[in-house]
Order: sequence, then structure tokens, then C-alpha cells
Amino acid sequence: MVDVEVQKKVGFSLLPEEEHLRVQLESIHQELNAPNQFKGRLSEMLSLIRMQSLNDTSSSYNCEMDNVTLQSLHSHIGRQQQGISHLLQVVRDDLAHLEIIRQGLTDKQTTTT
Repeated sequence: MVDVEVQKKVGFSLLPEEEHLRVQLESIHQELNAPNQFKGRLSEMLSLIRMQSLNDTSSSYNCEMDNVTLQSLHSHIGRQQQGISHLLQVVRDDLAHLEIIRQGLTDKQTTTT
């Protein structure tokens, strides 16, 4: 039944709520993919680790960090975890809203037939 509704909506413009969600998701996507944000930093760290592992002749890798660096890394990972938790909550909320919409469409379809 959802497929039928999707087929009916093909070619129509997005509803204001859908447009608002699209803009929010694009904004989050751009923020996450910004070169000076998480992906860029993680890529840089990965490159540094690879370079150090090439220079390291021993088979084990011991990493020592000062407290400031460790606290900074801990804070950064905590912010990433909060961001991911927030995104998960947004997705859960959206799924709940979609289920309500689906039920409404199903109810509307059964009452018109």
C-alpha cells in the first residue's frame, strides 16, 4: 500500500515538512563531510598512524599521549558519540512519524473503498 502511495506521489513536489527534513539532513551531511571536521581529522590521524607504523620496525605499537591530548581525544570522541546519538533519535522519530503517515494512508484507503 505504501508502494501505491509512493507511485501516486511521483512527479509531485515535496511537502513543506518533507522539504524541511531534506534541508536538515543535507545540512548534517555537509557538516559531517566538511574537510576540517570529523572525516578530515580521522583521515589525518589514520595517515599519521600509517606513517609511524612504516617507520616503526618493531611488531608492536605503543602509543603514549600526554594528559592534554588524551583529554582532547576523549572530548572529541564524546562529542561524536553525542552527535551520533542525536542522529539516531532523529531517525527514530522520523520512522515513528512515517509509521503514523502510513497508518493514516492505510485508514484513508480502506475508508474510500
